[in-house]
Amino acid sequence: MRTLFRPVVLRLAFAALAAFALVLSKTVAPAEALCVTPPELGKWINVDPNTQSLTRVELQFVCQDQILNGKPYPPGPPWYVRVFGKCYPSDCDWGQVGAQRLNSGHIYAYYDQGFAKRHVWAKMSDYRPGQLWVYTYTDFTDPNRADYEVHNWFRH
Repeated sequence: MRTLFRPVVLRLAFAALAAFALVLSKTVAPAEALCVTPPELGKWINVDPNTQSLTRVELQFVCQDQILNGKPYPPGPPWYVRVFGKCYPSDCDWGQVGAQRLNSGHIYAYYDQGFAKRHVWAKMSDYRPGQLWVYTYTDFTDPNRADYEVHNWFRH
């Protein structure tokens, strides 16, 4: 009698465990990361309509909330920056480049335009709510041209 009882109990235990696992798999949702929309995202216009500097900045964010083969997915940088400078008769499009958020909170982009190397940092203002502060440093390759830096404020 004992030898018959043990396999029945084991079968019932395994059946109960399998049923519990099935119920658990149907009621527990898979874990998903959440990408919050960053406040810097979007198209920004210089608050100074008469600027001779940057006129517009576009910031694009790509949510990389998955890991595939040990790397963030989708591949590529999490940020893209597009800058427009004042030119005549229309603004100069510097193009779109990949960017990254630094530990300081700034979004950093680098442009190599041949005649100049430009470093662009963007961050939401602590002093002007809802405005984006953009700092640009231009390093000319021609040693006879003076390097310069500019600070600009932008609004949506």
